[in-house]
Amino acid sequence: MTTSPRSVGRPSTRVLTEERILTAAFRLSAERTPRQFTMTALAESLGVRTSALYHHFESRDAVIRAMRGRISRDLATPEPGALPLEDALLAWAHSYRDATIAAPQAMVMLATSPIDADEGSFADYEQIARLLADDGWPTDTIVDAIVALESFIIGSALDALAPADNMSPGDLAPAYPTFAEAERARARLSSDPARRTFEIGVRALIHGLTAWARAERASDATA
Repeated sequence: MTTSPRSVGRPSTRVLTEERILTAAFRLSAERTPRQFTMTALAESLGVRTSALYHHFESRDAVIRAMRGRISRDLATPEPGALPLEDALLAWAHSYRDATIAAPQAMVMLATSPIDADEGSFADYEQIARLLADDGWPTDTIVDAIVALESFIIGSALDALAPADNMSPGDLAPAYPTFAEAERARARLSSDPARRTFEIGVRALIHGLTAWARAERASDATA
């Protein structure tokens, strides 16, 4: 009895892995609305049956959590004590903005989805919380500060996707001369006005939050 020789070389189809699914999920998020982002659509983009996805992720929400976790793992979150607090928060904010710009449509979806059980996000939040706690911030100010920063960062990243002249009044400039001149002055200062605006805003926000938290600490100490 003869047997057919065993085939050698790579399999005809790529092995389905969590990382391959997540890469496809980010790609799909750029092509579809959040409502169109379904397990069926994701499976079709990978050329597999929908049931194959459930060997790796139990639901659409689980895929979204993993996407957010991948972004969080790539953030440059400084170790406690490595930098002065405001510098550490600024480095984290820039890293977060860059990650959001790289996957803007995904971030809109991720920002409105539950993050429970997403270890990547909570590991990042834990690191930022430790930075603030080590600086003596009152515990009840920490989450408010993180959410305020996160909201500004995501909004600024979406602003970066707009045309550089999106604030120009154009033909309406004569009717609004003060604003038009201010917009022209801004454009003259930078070829990337959105990044300049982010830098101004995030520094002001970090400085203001730091002053607020220290005032809260002083108030608690005298209460």
